[in-house]
Amino acid sequence: MISNIIQKIMKHETLTEGEAFYFMEKLANGDVTDAQGSSVLTIMSFRGETIDEIVGFVKAIRKLSRATDSTQHGELMDTCGTGGDGASTFNISTAVSIILASLGIKVAKHGNKAVTSKSGSSDVLEALGIQAASNHFEANYQLNKHDIAFLHAPYFHPALKKVASLRGELPFRTIFNSIGPLLNPMAPAYQLIGASNEEVAHKLAKVIQKLGINRALIVTGKDGLDECSITGETRMFLVENNTIKSFNFTPEEAGLNRGDLQDLTVSNKQESAELIRSILQGKGNESARNIVILNAAAALFASKRVSSIRDGVEIIKQCLQSKSAYYHLEEMTKEEANAHVN
Repeated sequence: MISNIIQKIMKHETLTEGEAFYFMEKLANGDVTDAQGSSVLTIMSFRGETIDEIVGFVKAIRKLSRATDSTQHGELMDTCGTGGDGASTFNISTAVSIILASLGIKVAKHGNKAVTSKSGSSDVLEALGIQAASNHFEANYQLNKHDIAFLHAPYFHPALKKVASLRGELPFRTIFNSIGPLLNPMAPAYQLIGASNEEVAHKLAKVIQKLGINRALIVTGKDGLDECSITGETRMFLVENNTIKSFNFTPEEAGLNRGDLQDLTVSNKQESAELIRSILQGKGNESARNIVILNAAAALFASKRVSSIRDGVEIIKQCLQSKSAYYHLEEMTKEEANAHVN
């Protein structure tokens, strides 16, 4: 079966959902060699993964994942990007998740260490002094205590350990960038997902249609960011009730000034953490502050807390001006420090 799948891929044919599920399962179980795995991932990446292939991979990894019961917390929110945009921006979605939690919104933040960027969400958490949850007990504790759980993907997805080395050897985005936001073990009802380009964003919208999530907003900046862009137009796909609505959105529509991409870039996790701390205190450069405001407002819209992104902007601005998100972060980091001392 594996050899047949590889032959199909080599002929530039696409896989059915069942074939993709089977291949991913075998890859996770070590029944596929590194050479075979690298070849399939490379070819799929350059020709573009199909909706059925993405769905098959997601279902296989979900089947092999460690289950986490999140029913006690009600409807959860996640903010996560596919990565692979190569822009080296600071961890915008992590900053957004802390802001949401400070507003009392339950967030299950799913992430990993950097593969194609300067700083993954797990990296910047480390620099901020926050420990990611390594099991569902810790995740539930974080949610109960701080309204946010930081879920380090490898802890919850042992199936991905086999592919971690493969991903590290491939210097470009793969199907695992696309499916990362769809693997949250706490199954959030609402998601803000950043995609590296419009093609990936549209595919993810169709995948979510098949998988079923209450409401998701998939965004991709026309400048190539896997975020709502502050430098120009953002293409958005809203998935709800098995329908997809697509539209463009500009910073001006949110009442924000356009920014400069250079003001968003960092060289490492420490720089990212410093910029996040500054923004949460209502400081930081205008471009960085505004892109966090825009994405946090989009998250409020995605989770049905506001009827428009523009309405969300005013709430986020007030949150930053009051420094409540910064105090929320400080409370989390102090608890971590005390835990290490004790």
